[in-house]
Amino acid sequence: MLTIEVEGYAEAKRIMDELPNTMQKRMLLVALRASAKPMLQSARSKVPVRTGKLKKQLRTVRYKDRNASKSEVAIAVKPVFGRTKKKGAVNEYYGKFIHEGTADPRTSKKGKLLVFDDAQGKKVFVRSVEGIRPTPYLEQAYTENSERTVAIFGDELAAAVEKFVNKNFKPVSK
Repeated sequence: MLTIEVEGYAEAKRIMDELPNTMQKRMLLVALRASAKPMLQSARSKVPVRTGKLKKQLRTVRYKDRNASKSEVAIAVKPVFGRTKKKGAVNEYYGKFIHEGTADPRTSKKGKLLVFDDAQGKKVFVRSVEGIRPTPYLEQAYTENSERTVAIFGDELAAAVEKFVNKNFKPVSK
């Protein structure tokens, strides 16, 4: 998972910790989702398109892990989190294999043949299979948009705080 470090994060975290939990979660989630949009769009544009299934299933999702901090939002392939049972959904490992590639080549054990089913359902016998060349589309999207993401996060968080204050606190009149 890619991690972004932000200058002034300790100060922002201290301020956020002073806010009520529900307000804190809501504001962080809004800011994180908005700041992840450019990275997600860039990742979608860089995914190699063969069938388009991987491109369609890239999503910004809330990462629910008890050990993770509240300030995490992941860009992931949708089925990784088990929300999709649709026909034609991409296997959760497919995105990883495209991103990181696979070992080259895959050969049969003890000189036997590898057996696969082709698109028509016929058996295909081969001695070896080429690996997949890595296409690090998420890393490329991160390097392109890291500064922009941090700027959008700051702007969105400030707007969320201002909106919350205007909604929940009335101005004091003299």
